[in-house]
Amino acid sequence: MTSSPDDAVAQFTAQGFVLLKRVVPDRVVSMLDTAVRRLTDDRGPDLTHSSFNTNPALIHVRDAANTIAEYHLLFECGALMSVPHRILNGSLQVLGTEVLRRGIYQEAHEPWHRDSGSYLERPYDELNGPLHLKAQVFFTDTRPKDSGNLVLIPGSHRWPADHKDDAYWKTANNALARGALPEGALSIHGAPGDAVVFGNTMWHAVLPNRTQERRSAIIRFGQAWLRPYDHPCDPATAAGHLSAESRRLLGYHSNTVNPVDLYKDPTSTESWSAR
Repeated sequence: MTSSPDDAVAQFTAQGFVLLKRVVPDRVVSMLDTAVRRLTDDRGPDLTHSSFNTNPALIHVRDAANTIAEYHLLFECGALMSVPHRILNGSLQVLGTEVLRRGIYQEAHEPWHRDSGSYLERPYDELNGPLHLKAQVFFTDTRPKDSGNLVLIPGSHRWPADHKDDAYWKTANNALARGALPEGALSIHGAPGDAVVFGNTMWHAVLPNRTQERRSAIIRFGQAWLRPYDHPCDPATAAGHLSAESRRLLGYHSNTVNPVDLYKDPTSTESWSAR
């Protein structure tokens, strides 16, 4: 838990993650949670992305900012957005927006893994920051044990990219269903409105959920230069509820934009940390 963006960056640098308390107001949590439940009650499993369809207890919605009108309210939460902005040294864009609805499930919801594939799994670069990180915002209370808790291994963001001992991870994954964790691993217990921010090179998993349904949002952030140079998105294709600032964060730019401009200040002239 941290008290300022500076503290958050210091913890992220040392441990690879930071738990932010009450960075999303109750009103926003309630609005988003209601919208998520309404959407997923109506459409159910057909919203689950094919790469996540092996877990029958998960409904996973991608492109949530364009699908759920209330999602962009997360971008207006300065206490949340200032942290990835600082960690990425101001070179901030949103790579993906998702919501998760995890039901009761006796097995581990997700095995130990890193995100984004081998090309982004470089060791943490303290000078330039990570290439990719994400924030998970909790809508339901995950403070009780067996709440489908996210688990992390602090410091693993500095492990080499080839740290993939198959025997080690097989043993670790077999233990997940029992709630057992490797030495040094940490279980995250967040209240509604809390968020955990961690980098793509952090080893993480999700424990069994035996208490109540868990709902949350994920925002995937990346350095601005990860945006494809030749493929700016036409803002005409963005959902009408998105603000101009949200469109910039999500990479929507006019087809006439100079591609070099995408590498300068793609998010805002106003610093998130000044909010």
